[in-house]
Amino acid sequence: MLKKLLFSVFFLGTAAAAFAYSVTFRVDMSQQSGFTTPEVNGSFNSWCGNCFPMTDVDGDNIWEATLDSIAGTIEYKFSADNWTTQETLIAGSSCTVTNFGFTNRTMAITEDVVLPVVCWGSCVDCELTPQNYTVVFQVDMNGQTGFTTPEVNGTFNSWCGNCTPMQDPDGDNVWSIAVTLPEGNYEYKYSHDNWGGQESLAAGSSCTTTSGTFTNRTLVLDSDMTLDPVCWSSCAACGQSTGPFNVVFAVDMSTVDFAYTTPEVNGTFNDWCGSCTPMADPDGDEIWTVTVSLPTGTHGYKFSYDTWSGQEELIPGSPCTLTESGFTNRTIDVTAPAQLAPVCWGSCETCAVGVNENSSLAVSIYPNPANDVLTIDSNNNGITQVTITDMAGRSAYSTSLTSARRAQIDVSALSAGTYIVTIENKTELLRRAVQLVK
Repeated sequence: MLKKLLFSVFFLGTAAAAFAYSVTFRVDMSQQSGFTTPEVNGSFNSWCGNCFPMTDVDGDNIWEATLDSIAGTIEYKFSADNWTTQETLIAGSSCTVTNFGFTNRTMAITEDVVLPVVCWGSCVDCELTPQNYTVVFQVDMNGQTGFTTPEVNGTFNSWCGNCTPMQDPDGDNVWSIAVTLPEGNYEYKYSHDNWGGQESLAAGSSCTTTSGTFTNRTLVLDSDMTLDPVCWSSCAACGQSTGPFNVVFAVDMSTVDFAYTTPEVNGTFNDWCGSCTPMADPDGDEIWTVTVSLPTGTHGYKFSYDTWSGQEELIPGSPCTLTESGFTNRTIDVTAPAQLAPVCWGSCETCAVGVNENSSLAVSIYPNPANDVLTIDSNNNGITQVTITDMAGRSAYSTSLTSARRAQIDVSALSAGTYIVTIENKTELLRRAVQLVK
């Protein structure tokens, strides 16, 4: 009796361990041609080739196959005609796993299941599948030592290390790899020997993007492309100067009538840090300058003052600006040392010619910033015209007066921002910048 009981326990345990489920695989082949019979290959059938063929009974190009003895976590992929062709799956995709350089589909089997229809080579159905393109990455390792094999890592392969190794078949030390990816935007960088070393890329460079503390290369993939070879840690080819170059920024504050202490320049090159790049006006001419060492590339920036206590209001679409993600900033393309011409605060242009700051027409404009009413007081009865323009030079308000000493201007209908107020008498004019708040 004891022997019989032990045998029963052993038999039940074995049966439980061997329990498996029915799984129906389905793939949409409507975008494929040149095949006869798709098949499923995986860890459950030793990747055997055409031993698990699929069928399309109703001719809709949705091919199916059901296997009744699968349990646990499996890897698999679709192929056709005994491995004559097979899917190219994207490392890091939601339905894949990459092991030993091979990227396959994966899933955990815990019940009978009919899998959703997926497009060949994709994790989703064909209507949601983006177009795939091939991009050839190339990095020039001349001048680099202490490495064996470069690799490319990025958002497309989950920064996996050495799963996308590069090759140098002709021995010129320009390493390359072709990768097929869905269209879209990617970040990436070059490393070597499973992250044994990696590039140090300059924030604000023409080929990079910075998120938090990470600066990576960026790629917009919308066609098959071969990237130009770039020098390790550079946006340019080896032998081309990438800087850094000294750039002199200059802003003319002579039209500014609001209180400030120290203007500053903020941009992508200093992470919009506030007061870390203050400007100076040693000769007191209201032209404030600062010299910044920048790498080659396109940089966004703007002038502010007193650690972002105030900042320029720039007009979208102006010739010196670029608007991205709702923010309008100045832009500069650095290719060599440069001394920028002084620009008027909030403008792409120099401050207007013909303003006589030593004029006998002395005025006071208040409050500044203003909300509803702007008051202009002069030292005489000379005010004949008041004109208000926005920073793009568009007229926002104009009125004529009869040699007034005081003018009160209703600005309630104007939008918030920085404006230039021009005050004229019969022989002279003055311009002052004012800020309107709402």
